[in-house]
Amino acid sequence: MSHNVTPNTSRVELRKTLTLIPVVMMGLAYMQPMTLFDTFGIVSGLTDGHVATAYAFALIAILFTALSYGKLVRRFPSAGSAYTYAQKSISPTVGFMVGWSSLLDYLFMPMINILLAKIYFEALVPTVPSWIFVVALVAFMTISNLRSIKTVANFNTLIVILQMGIVAVIVGLIIYGVSHGEGAGTLVSSRPFWSEGAHVVPMITGATILCFSFLGFDGISSLSEETKDAERVIPRAIFLTALIGGLIFIAASYFLQLYFPDISRFKDPDASQPEIMLYVAGKTFQWGRADFLQRDRTGIRYGGTRGRFPSDVRHGS
Repeated sequence: MSHNVTPNTSRVELRKTLTLIPVVMMGLAYMQPMTLFDTFGIVSGLTDGHVATAYAFALIAILFTALSYGKLVRRFPSAGSAYTYAQKSISPTVGFMVGWSSLLDYLFMPMINILLAKIYFEALVPTVPSWIFVVALVAFMTISNLRSIKTVANFNTLIVILQMGIVAVIVGLIIYGVSHGEGAGTLVSSRPFWSEGAHVVPMITGATILCFSFLGFDGISSLSEETKDAERVIPRAIFLTALIGGLIFIAASYFLQLYFPDISRFKDPDASQPEIMLYVAGKTFQWGRADFLQRDRTGIRYGGTRGRFPSDVRHGS
């Protein structure tokens, strides 16, 4: 007696729930708009006070990268991102190495960001044991990731809105200060972009550092299997994320440069964010600044937003 065995051709797929705006918000959350305060001091020193131009150079390079990612997404619309692109376009061996490198990224980054959050909360509330913060943050990230990709997208949207609000407040305070004689003393100046004696090479050097501010926008490509009409939406989202983020960085750094024409006011230019908050908004705002927004959000990003969420998985034929 012969038996005809029908092979099981079904495969696990991810439910497509995301649209353009949530994906762009996820990309902006990956990039962390408030990163510009961290790198401002060191790049201002390197470029002799032309951070805005350095950001413009970085944005141009990143937009070319975004266009390249868009082409790859259309060709390989899967959740593997760089792993899939390397495997399909170069070789499985290269894809294997890229995949494991990415996995290490997912393993170590949550640990690093939990550590940073712990340090911040220890300074904020020294009477509470630090292990409580660690357990609470890990539990929160785990529960959020297990719920669904939409939950994570909504949370990241909230974080982006809050960070954008903080950036807007800082820029508003800078405008108020400059209009009352702080820094350059004028709100309209070409100095943050170009000045007599400026050189292009230091600006390009600064741009290489500022590319760090754009890290994460490429992570959108890993959402291809969870996005409706991914071949059209994901390339647009990648480009829009890089463009919107870059314009925010350029605009904010322009006003920052007006307030801080040089780095003479910074005690430690390599870690300029706390001093920017202190000079611009005072000790109260510095104490309450939302560093935890960056730390918690980044942990969620690396804790699973690029992975497969159990409640989002369905079986398709």
